[in-house]
Amino acid sequence: MFRTGSRRRHDTGPAAEALRLVKVTKTYGSDDSAVTALDGVTLGLGRGTFTAVMGPSGSGKSTLLQCAAGLDRPDHGIVVVDGTELTGGTEAELTRFRRGRVGFVFQQYNLLDTLTVAQNTVLPLKLAGQRVDRGRAREILTRVGLGDRLGHRPDQLSGGQRQRVAIARALVCEPRVIFADEPTGALDTRSARTVLRLLQEAVRVHGRTVVMVTHDPVAASYADSVLFLADGRLAGQLQAPTADAVAERLAHLGDDVTAGV
Repeated sequence: MFRTGSRRRHDTGPAAEALRLVKVTKTYGSDDSAVTALDGVTLGLGRGTFTAVMGPSGSGKSTLLQCAAGLDRPDHGIVVVDGTELTGGTEAELTRFRRGRVGFVFQQYNLLDTLTVAQNTVLPLKLAGQRVDRGRAREILTRVGLGDRLGHRPDQLSGGQRQRVAIARALVCEPRVIFADEPTGALDTRSARTVLRLLQEAVRVHGRTVVMVTHDPVAASYADSVLFLADGRLAGQLQAPTADAVAERLAHLGDDVTAGV
């Protein structure tokens, strides 16, 4: 069963710390082919923060996000999201938890082509068996600039518009934490800027916590802080990042890999 470190019930409000990982390790393969994607990662992120996660290919960025979000299980260590420890839960419990308190935004949008914008947006509510408030869904879609596209299908939208649908879908369940995996990777500069501002708004206006994996220093500059990974270990942190500062840090990544933040 899930455990709550502060004896919180699901409905007693958000935990002060949105995410905590303690000595999380994840290895793929075995014997000579084993690859350690995460090597004893320990970190904590406060509620209402926007954090970018960066590092070279193979550094463990996506694995970190997947383990933190409950999409994959670490081999060792503890993962706590919004006060609830995910390690040890059944798949059914993890699914219920994700639907209730976690939102996702992926590079490839993951929209259903046969559903309209409005239908894609409320799909998580239907899957969770929750009441669908179509007025609220319309309000969220209007907020992300799609109030006049409710009846359109994904193939009638640009890439930037589809990603905005994905953000609206992530927000509709009022998640405590939003995990975004390369959300601007397939977008042009203007669309990417719009998506990043929406993620900022989710944090600054609505109090959500955003954890975003990205390879783009410009995208990372929209975050409050950047965590750097190298060889599956934390390799530093940068507060109030600028694109130039992020690029400079990336160029020297691995020079001083630390065990934690």
